[in-house]
Amino acid sequence: MTSITAHGQNDAIYEYVGSAKLENKLKNFVLVDSIAMTKFIVDSMQIFITAFDSNGKELWRTDPWKDNKLMEYRVKRPIIVYFSLSKNKWTDNKEMIWITYNNTQFGIIDKQTGKFTFFGQD
Repeated sequence: MTSITAHGQNDAIYEYVGSAKLENKLKNFVLVDSIAMTKFIVDSMQIFITAFDSNGKELWRTDPWKDNKLMEYRVKRPIIVYFSLSKNKWTDNKEMIWITYNNTQFGIIDKQTGKFTFFGQD
């Protein structure tokens, strides 16, 4: 639980208390890049992401949390609870795989290489 007290105009005091918890249910286990015809699949334990080409050949496999040595945060071993293809200003409008863990750590994965970029945690 986090508590932040901020003093603003007229010495007003605002207090924020938060503790984020995310559902462990993943809505999508498979994403498809319709241009490259690549499938991205999260395993049933919600830990690994594997990319397959249109012929079913494995292109890469990653455990973004472990491979990038992210620190333990809120849970001993986080699982992926959000998995989506998206592009925006934070990815220079390049489509990436966005993931979020049940401990609120999140980031993006490059579709071509499987390289994970950690963006932060709540």
